[in-house]
Amino acid sequence: CEREQKRSKNFSKEEDELLVSAWLNVSLDPVQGVDQSRSTYWRRIYDYFHNSKTFDSDRTQSCLMSRWSGILHYVNLYAGCVSKLEARNQRKNALRMFKSDKQHRNFPHLHCWEKLEDKAKWKNRSNQSGTISKKKQKTTTNSSPAAAAQLVVTANGEESQAAMPTVDRPTGKKKEKDKLRPCSNIEALHYLLVKKKEADKEKDLKKEERCQKAFAMQEEKIRIKKERNRNEEERIRLEKDKFEFDRNLEEERIMNVDASTMSTKQQLLYEQLKNDILARRMKN
Repeated sequence: CEREQKRSKNFSKEEDELLVSAWLNVSLDPVQGVDQSRSTYWRRIYDYFHNSKTFDSDRTQSCLMSRWSGILHYVNLYAGCVSKLEARNQRKNALRMFKSDKQHRNFPHLHCWEKLEDKAKWKNRSNQSGTISKKKQKTTTNSSPAAAAQLVVTANGEESQAAMPTVDRPTGKKKEKDKLRPCSNIEALHYLLVKKKEADKEKDLKKEERCQKAFAMQEEKIRIKKERNRNEEERIRLEKDKFEFDRNLEEERIMNVDASTMSTKQQLLYEQLKNDILARRMKN
């Protein structure tokens, strides 16, 4: 998003404040709460931002995430200064203390801090962060206010963890989920029944498809067998016709032979052949 911001204008005060409002409101949903994935969580923040804006803004989801990471870093540092000075009743000097640290020039997100500081979600998050980092803070009692604030950031882990706070659920969330649980069980049972019916239907379709394929293969085998039989019958018929044709030619030759020049035996032989030919033809 830093590259995107270099190509586009910087975030305005209105955009920062709306992003803070989105972060504060999204996870306060009585049912959704923190029980959602990082991508779903930030998709809801993105939707809240663009559905609630009253100004032109085309910030992407990744851009909003990156901006929130920067805001969170500086606000945590400033919160550390405020915490230090509240113990001394010198809260008005928090900005001066923040700027006095060599690592900081100014606090660019005061408008964000003013929206966050009195919200229950922010306080719960800060309290939890303070509990986690208590042991580390014991070893840094002489460190600067900025260093103490940095421990809050370190205890929170990376920005993705801060964006998904594990705070106590708002009042009414458990009751809301308890109300929904019977419905969820019924819906789950209905879902399983629907899936079973779909699986059975698919199984029946596959079985029918296999039967149809087997039937088609059997029909194809019968067709091929019949085709082979027809071809064989045709071959036999052609051979028979050829035999008859050749025999007729030979018989015609015998019937037309002039036996007058032959010997007596040859004449008797051809005479017998001619008689056999005539007898067969008369019979047919």
